[in-house]
This record gives sequence, C-alpha cells and structure tokens, in this order.
Amino acid sequence: MKNKLWLMAVCSTLLAAAASGQNAPATGTNADTAKTFVRKGTEFINHQKPAEALKAFEQASALQPDNEQAAVGQYISLVQLNRANDGAKVLDQRVAAKADDPRRWLCKAMAEAETDRPGAALKSFEKLTELQPNESGNWVGKGEMLVALKRDDEALKAFDQAITLNPKHEGAWNDRGGVLLRLGKYDAAIQSYDQSIKLAPKWADSFYHRACAYAGKGDKTNALADLKQAIELQPSLKAGAVKETGFKNLHDDPDFKKLKE
Repeated sequence: MKNKLWLMAVCSTLLAAAASGQNAPATGTNADTAKTFVRKGTEFINHQKPAEALKAFEQASALQPDNEQAAVGQYISLVQLNRANDGAKVLDQRVAAKADDPRRWLCKAMAEAETDRPGAALKSFEKLTELQPNESGNWVGKGEMLVALKRDDEALKAFDQAITLNPKHEGAWNDRGGVLLRLGKYDAAIQSYDQSIKLAPKWADSFYHRACAYAGKGDKTNALADLKQAIELQPSLKAGAVKETGFKNLHDDPDFKKLKE
C-alpha cells in the first residue's frame, strides 16, 4: 500500500499548501529562526530522515506556534516514523480548522493509509477528489486504496484519471502497471512500466515488476535484464526474487540462479 514516491509527493504538496495558507508573514527573530528550522526539517524529510526532521519542526513550532508548515512537517515526520495517530493529533489542534479544507482530508487520508485502514482512507480520498478533482495525486491515493481493497477495475479508472490529469505522474503509471500485472494483462502492464521507468529511471520497483510481466509472458531475456537492473538499483530485492511467484517459471533457469549468487 505504501508507495514511497507517492508519499513524498504528498509530503511536498502538504508543505506547499501550508506555506500558501499562512497568514501575513511573521517578522522578528523567532519567526526568522522558525523558518530556518522548517527549511532544515524539509531537507531531512527529502532525505528520508524523519527523526531529525521531527526535531527541527518541533523547534520551529516552539519558536512560532502558529507556523502551519511546522505543524504539517511534524505530521509528516510522525507518519514516516509510524506514529500517524500522534501526527493526526498535531493537525487536529493546529491545522486546517475548516471541514472542507483539502489539507485536513489529505492528512486524514494519509494517517488512515499509513495505519492500514484502506476503507476509511478511500472515503477520505473520495472527498478529496470532490474538493480537488483536478489534483492527480488525489486520484492516485484513491486508486491505491482501491487496490488494497482488491477493487482492481475501479483502481484502474482512478489511475487512468490521474494520468489524464498529469501524464508525467510516474507513480500513477507504476500503480497502473501493478493492477494490469495482477490481472494477467502483461503487454499492457509492460507499457505502463515503460512510462514509469521513462519518468523515474532509478525506481527499482518498476524494473522489478516489469520483469515479472516479461516473465509472465515467457520473455526470459527481458525478464532477466530488468530483474538484474532492479537488483543493481536496490540490492535488497535479490532476496525477494527467490520467492517471487512472478518468477516461478524462471526458478530453475541457470541464468536466474546466477542473479541470486
């Protein structure tokens, strides 16, 4: 369920929304220092260091309690530390008081998704698609929750809508490929992964699952080439490939066995 590129995109969206939603810029030593801590926190988030980010955002909040970016940053950090419920409390106290504020629904959806409540998260994403129908990320989130609920046909429609709104959304292409792969539509899945890889050439997940699609249609050469590339980008995938059902027709292949060495 947890698509990391999607999560990072959501993080960026939330921080940007908080920045645009701030009241008149505060001035003074505390406000300026708070902004510095927010910048540091954002850098830590971008480098996937949530513990350090949380400390920075908490320092910013202590200096400037009404800084929404600091509050949103705390929330994002806590989500990435698997403390989504604690993060939600921060937002309930300090961010997006209006019931129809998209930020509240986006944060709610993230908390529900990160705590494995896809049904609840789906409702939140559906609300988001009503409030912001032209925001591709909302449709990706909705699609991912539909996938978690095994509602693949509906998920495909959500990912297609995301791609219509933003053809360069690599996460939507990747997730669309995943649904098609599960449905056994290997050629269509490969086409989706082609687009994802074109947009994010260092994303191992797309190479790995395109390899599964190639294996499914009996194309050993391309399957092994993609799997090798995926392992080079993310060595930890090697262990999973051994048990991957998508490669079951390659398990006895000498070239496949070499990749495990």
